[in-house]
Amino acid sequence: MTQSQPEFVKLTDEQVRARKRRNVAIALGLLVFIATVYAITVSRMHANNEARKAADAAANAAAGAVPSTPQAEVAVAERP
Repeated sequence: MTQSQPEFVKLTDEQVRARKRRNVAIALGLLVFIATVYAITVSRMHANNEARKAADAAANAAAGAVPSTPQAEVAVAERP
């Protein structure tokens, strides 16, 4: 049994250029998708953080608590 060499398809220059254009288009599409997912994630995290701060402030206001600030803590600690 003799083993023959596999035959490969030889692409023309036009086919190679078309493949490169396709690869670039796919890469750009992926980058746009990744950037979109990142931007949506960051914006939603920011919105959730702001909503949490507002909910905490509302809960503190309903309970009659004064928000804790570093200046208020220092002023309380300095009283005799």
